[in-house]
Formats: sequence, C-alpha cells, structure tokens
Amino acid sequence: MEQDYRRAIRYALEEKGLWAAGLIAALAFSEAWWLVFDWGPESLGERWERSVGAVLGDAAALIAFVAAALAAFLAIKAVGYLGEMVLVRQVADGERGNVPRFDGAFSASRHGYLPFAVTLLPWDALRIALIYLPSLMIALWDRWDPDLDHIFLYLLALLLWFCLLVAASVFAGITATLAARCSLLWERGIPGAWREGWRLFRADSSRCVVAWLQVLAVDIAFVAIAWPLSALLPWAAGQLVDPIGFAPLRWLIRAAVWLILAGGLVIIQTGTQCFRSSLWTITYLELREGDARDEATVSPRAADGEEGEAFRPPLTDLPGPPPGLLPPP
Repeated sequence: MEQDYRRAIRYALEEKGLWAAGLIAALAFSEAWWLVFDWGPESLGERWERSVGAVLGDAAALIAFVAAALAAFLAIKAVGYLGEMVLVRQVADGERGNVPRFDGAFSASRHGYLPFAVTLLPWDALRIALIYLPSLMIALWDRWDPDLDHIFLYLLALLLWFCLLVAASVFAGITATLAARCSLLWERGIPGAWREGWRLFRADSSRCVVAWLQVLAVDIAFVAIAWPLSALLPWAAGQLVDPIGFAPLRWLIRAAVWLILAGGLVIIQTGTQCFRSSLWTITYLELREGDARDEATVSPRAADGEEGEAFRPPLTDLPGPPPGLLPPP
C-alpha cells in the first residue's frame, strides 16, 4: 500500500477540491503563518491595550488586551475549524471513493461542527498557553535575578519548559487530532471522542509519532523558507525604490512586492495545510481499520492449547451415538 505521507502529498497537490478549505485553514489555523508575519490574536490585543491605556490607565489596558486577544483567538479558530472540518470530510470520503466539493463536504458535516470545534479547542488553548507562558517566566526571573547570576538554573528551567511543551504536543496534540476526527466521522460525544483518540494513540503510538514528526518537519520547512524571504524581499525592494523620488511609485512597488510575497506564502501554506490534514485523516482511518481487523480476527490461543473460549461445533456436525444404543424402529 502507498505510504501515508505520499497519499497525503497526492491529496495536497492533485485534489484541487481541497484547496478552498485549505486556504481557509491556512489563513486562520496556522501558527507558522502568524510567526512569519508577526501577527496573531495578541496583535489585536496589543492595539487595544495601547488605545485604552492612553485613556484609562494600565489596569484597563490589561483588561482590554486580554479581552481583545481572547475574542480574536476564538474568532480565528472558529474560521479555522470550519476549513479543517471540510478538509477532514473531503479526505475521508476520498479514501472511500471520490473527493466531494467544498459545498458538499460542508453540507454533510455542518451538524458536527460544534462538537468538532469543542473537541479541538482545549488543545489549542493549552498550546497557546504553553507557547506564551515562558515570557511570563522570563519576566518573573528578570525581577528575581536581573543579572542572571544563576544562569545554569535559568537555562535548566527553560529546558524543562521546552520538554513540557514537546510532551504536551505529542500526547495531547495527537489525542486531540484523532479525537476531532472521531467526533466528526463517527459522531461521538466529546468525552467519548477523547477516549477513542487516546485509545487509538496507545494502540499504535509509533505510527502516530511518525505522523506528528512529518507534520512538524513540514512546518519547520515552511518557516525556514518563508522567514528569510519575508525579510529579504522587502529589504531588496527598499534598496530598489529608495532612489526613486516619486513617493507614490515607491509605495506601489513596496505594495506589489508585499502582495507577491504574501500570495506566494499563502499558496505554500495552503498546500501545507492540505497535507497536514490529509495525513492525520489517513492515519486515523488506518488506525480504525487496523483496530477493526484486530477485533475480527479469531484468537489463536485455543488452537495452541492455551486457555480460551471453548469451541462448540454446530449440532449437525456432532457424531451420532454408537450402533446398538438406539431403540429398534
């Protein structure tokens, strides 16, 4: 059988019906995109913080930051979950036959959107907390040890936090990813979906970790390509337009360069998101099929003389009584 990652690549490159949902998920569901463009829910919160702080003071500014960042996070994730939900349905149906169009996949899945989103939301909230809490730890450490006299203890604390982030990404992230697909494709309740995701993860943890590493490698590759380009192209455009004396022309050239850069990265991230979602959906379906095959297989323990369920043949296959024991007709 074709390997999972190759099938996922084929879906991402050849199935054009996935690209609309992949675009939605890429713009609203990818931290790699936020990292490159230095944008995210906290950006809106910072703008509100500056605006409110200039009028009402620091306490109100902090409340405004938390409220605006939280509202932006929920709105962005709500849109991202819609794109991801459609992707999951399209790939799942494609594994059984033809890939449906966006509208068909959305119509077939919209009743399961809320359980799907609520299943993923705790993991996304935990991930954001794990990413941003180190900044709080750094600020507290700066108050306690501003000169970094305990540099080795400081580095050890950061290393332990990084290990916690990795462990949470592996265990909670994989479980949530599988649970969301269980919730959508099998219409399980949220607690049942999480239990099913954890069970499938434990049943074949090596396969799940390999899928996680493949997705991580794709994200790292995107950042490695996009981050230098996002710095190099605007710099080159600046070197080109600075000698131009006509200011509107300079602005147009800078805007054109930014649009080309953003458009190219959006296309790459769309393909990346299609690959990520396809790989996890294929992995989930394979785990389910393997689980069903294991349940359907008869245990060989009784044949080996080990303790097991007794074999009872049909009554028609039982031997008859010895001759002479039956009464004469």
